[in-house]
Amino acid sequence: MRENESAFFVLISTLVTIMKRLFLLLPLFSFSFQSVAAPIETVSKLQFGDKWAFTREEVMLDCRANRALFVINPSTLVQYPLNDIATEMMRIGKVNAKSLDIILLNDSKNPTQKMSIELFQQAALALCDKK
Repeated sequence: MRENESAFFVLISTLVTIMKRLFLLLPLFSFSFQSVAAPIETVSKLQFGDKWAFTREEVMLDCRANRALFVINPSTLVQYPLNDIATEMMRIGKVNAKSLDIILLNDSKNPTQKMSIELFQQAALALCDKK
């Protein structure tokens, strides 16, 4: 009986040691993943003036893997693809997103067209380089 008790205590001691090590390593893993993720940047109509392309006063720009660019509505967290890579990810179901046309303004100088998103694509691409 004593042998079983001794083996049990050794097992418990080993498990406690493993858990302590995992607990100490966990913050290191979280820091390493944070450094891999590209930052998200909030931009507003005030910054872009008459070049502003969205129905919202403020949006977040996001760069993901393979340079997939998204616009995010900060109040609903709905995301919208900003380039072909992101649109394809949405189409095949890799991300849950909605069509960009939903939040794009019509061009006041040419009401049959939507506002250009080129400035926003450039700003989002700059985030890719900040990894």
